[in-house]
Amino acid sequence: MSRLTVLEGIIPSPAVVYTDASCETVDYDAYREHMRFLLRHDISALCIGGHAGETECLTMEERLNVLRIAQEEAKGRVPVMGGVVADSTWSAIEQTKIQKDHGADIVLVCPPNIVGWDAAGADAMLVAHFKAINDKGGLPFVIYGGPGDNSSCRQLPATFTKVAIECDLLLAWKIAVRGIATGENSFADCVTALQKAKAITGRTVNPLIAGDANLLGALEAGGQGTINACESFRVDDSTALYQAFRRGDMETARKIHEMSKPISDIIYGIRIGRSFTYFHYRFKIASWMLGYIPNPYMRLPQVPPPADEIVMLHEALIRAGKKPVHSPQEFVFSAPSGAVAAE
Repeated sequence: MSRLTVLEGIIPSPAVVYTDASCETVDYDAYREHMRFLLRHDISALCIGGHAGETECLTMEERLNVLRIAQEEAKGRVPVMGGVVADSTWSAIEQTKIQKDHGADIVLVCPPNIVGWDAAGADAMLVAHFKAINDKGGLPFVIYGGPGDNSSCRQLPATFTKVAIECDLLLAWKIAVRGIATGENSFADCVTALQKAKAITGRTVNPLIAGDANLLGALEAGGQGTINACESFRVDDSTALYQAFRRGDMETARKIHEMSKPISDIIYGIRIGRSFTYFHYRFKIASWMLGYIPNPYMRLPQVPPPADEIVMLHEALIRAGKKPVHSPQEFVFSAPSGAVAAE
């Protein structure tokens, strides 16, 4: 595949599948089957290297193995995106180079974890970090972060403009926000910030929403797609919504959006007063409940959500029009001893 210059559309960040609840070994055969399932839909790329893909929990050998499987299954039809999770700039550059040497078309770069991070007053650190990856990594990349993230992944619109001006290999930004069109530092503000950079450089950096709880709202606000984990269980809905929006069929797009709300509320948690922390485990359990992966377990430090949330997931899938093939009780009985919190 020639060098990638545009990134947009529906981009799944697939779940890693392990052979059993111990999560000691990756089930590469099951992972391959999951890639085939996703590739039967009209996706734009495969993001193998995000937090949802447990990049930070895999050895480099495992990371390269799942990258290879995705490449073998994609067969050049869509780009395959590796991932960089590192607190050191030099380590981030090394990870980028290794994955470039192994055929990755692009990488998703997560920002370093900086103690006492000040998104407003210290963003010179991020500008320097991403500029070094741009200049020395030699591979197109996407940045993860945004104003809605309360960790060291918090990045403000002004930083978007600075980084987009400096980095000619930056193709897109996976943006974490709380508000889409309103409120300070909304998704719309981030879109405007990237447009400011384009006016200066002539280069396009596409805004992609992190998550799909309000994919429709993000598209209406100027977003060009999404990179997110929930495509592991609802790639059909998200691709249909995106295609309906692109052809101007807003009635269909809104219908899909409304149908998806029950499961979005529990997966992301915030709107029903639950922690966002269990997000990755919830989407994985949902994928298993629908029969798309053979087991839903994650490596430590991730542990399953409280038992009542597993029941809520099952009920929400049904309300969203899905047909689960596994019950909450099956999960609880097969989980590692003591892993599932009580209600």
